[in-house]
Amino acid sequence: MSEPKYVEILNELRTRSANLPIGARLSPERVLAEEFDVSVMTVRHSLAGLADEGWVKKAPGSGTYVSRPTVSMGPTLTSFTEDMHRRGFTPSSKVMRNENVTPDLETITILGLRPNEQAVLVERLRYADSEPMCYEVSLFPSHLSPALLGTDLSGSVHEALASHGTVPNSTQRIVRAVVAPDRECTLLELPQGSPALEIVDTFFDNLGRPMQHVRSRYRFDRYEVHTNISRVHHAGEARSSTN
Repeated sequence: MSEPKYVEILNELRTRSANLPIGARLSPERVLAEEFDVSVMTVRHSLAGLADEGWVKKAPGSGTYVSRPTVSMGPTLTSFTEDMHRRGFTPSSKVMRNENVTPDLETITILGLRPNEQAVLVERLRYADSEPMCYEVSLFPSHLSPALLGTDLSGSVHEALASHGTVPNSTQRIVRAVVAPDRECTLLELPQGSPALEIVDTFFDNLGRPMQHVRSRYRFDRYEVHTNISRVHHAGEARSSTN
């Protein structure tokens, strides 16, 4: 059974948008209607679906412009790779550094390192469908070096660690807005001086030992944090009130 015409057009425009730079202007609705031999209303229906998915944004009186879907980080412990797969993107990473380093005092304290113990530093640029999404710097205790040094970390670090019997069980997370340094703006293909969403995680294994401290800076226009929040009711506190 063939798909409805508006779905065929939506699929074609999704592919077209994915191959255009952010901010590119799509052809006017009337031109698209002539191209696909359908009514303007059918094209408008397809564009509405595309906008719901985040692939385009409509500017009244101006036109329809290419965008990218926003990726949401939920309240559960998931990796970048899992977040991207869940959203339908193909994740990849460019490893910029993977080596032993002498840790600073903050790293020693956070990871609970011994005196004179080195840490493993992994610096990566993370991609979604070949577009830069996140710049991250991770530090690990030296006992995890067999799982990291000399390993292909273009995929998931957590999968590499899991293959050596270490998996993250919990994390302490800080989320804040920062101004991205010039180098990171260049790597993330952002204008100089752009904001970034900074997420700092300290992951712990199932024994409660710190196993990774990672500072990630995400494109401000591509990532958001989604959290469910409820009120905590204390003993004796009324659960409802009226004014």
